[in-house]
Amino acid sequence: MNLSRDKRSPDGGISGGGAGNWGQQQAAPAHPMTVGAVGFGPSWTVEDSMAASIVRLEQENQELRAANAVAEQERAILLREMQRLREQIADYRGKELTSMDDLRESCRDKEAADRAGGNPWSAW
Repeated sequence: MNLSRDKRSPDGGISGGGAGNWGQQQAAPAHPMTVGAVGFGPSWTVEDSMAASIVRLEQENQELRAANAVAEQERAILLREMQRLREQIADYRGKELTSMDDLRESCRDKEAADRAGGNPWSAW
């Protein structure tokens, strides 16, 4: 806080111990003032700004690297899951083809039996 050290009374003299008739006062000085170890005023330098920018950019860089690592792990998990599903589909198709072959063979056997027995359905 900037406090005026001006002890003159409004009439230009030095005030005594008592409270004088001060009236309107001049503004406090605008220069920065240090109180103890705490500074008040513009003390942020260009170097401070640059250092803060470097720290912020490094933090953003670390966050992006972490997000990228998470995305790579998710990609690896999804690739394993896709491979598992492809294997399941291949197994299912293999079983389906086997059962379809069995079904076709069964139909041929039935058709042959129907023809031999004179079943009208065999004409179709």
